[in-house]
Amino acid sequence: MNSVVRFANIEIRSLNPAAARNHSARQRLANQPLTGHLIHKILSSFFPKRNDYAEDCFDELVPELMSWEIHTAGQFSKMMKRHRRQLRRLDRQKLPAWEIDHYSEMYGREWVRDALRRQYWFAYPALVRIALELEFGEAAEVWETE
Repeated sequence: MNSVVRFANIEIRSLNPAAARNHSARQRLANQPLTGHLIHKILSSFFPKRNDYAEDCFDELVPELMSWEIHTAGQFSKMMKRHRRQLRRLDRQKLPAWEIDHYSEMYGREWVRDALRRQYWFAYPALVRIALELEFGEAAEVWETE
């Protein structure tokens, strides 16, 4: 018998309704298996909306995170919370002139000028990948090249 609970606009499913009732809503949410939608929701609670400009690519983050034994919303949230200050600092860092020129050719001068003025650079998926590198070191960089 399945039970379904809605919390913060996220559907929580449990195979054992009795076990689900013994946990708080926060615990049930933390034990949710990761999905692209859940990743996006967690990131939007930690980072500004201006960093949310990537096309729907959050589902492809799920296998990457699972390869590092991050299977639940709680595990993902803890990792992002642990590194959020450093990620924000990295996001605000000034770019070298050659990098500005390079990205201006790729994305257009207006977009780059706006990103520099508003002090944001990385989209949500990039912030997740940087957090993986901060958490697991250089070994996490391998995933990007595979």
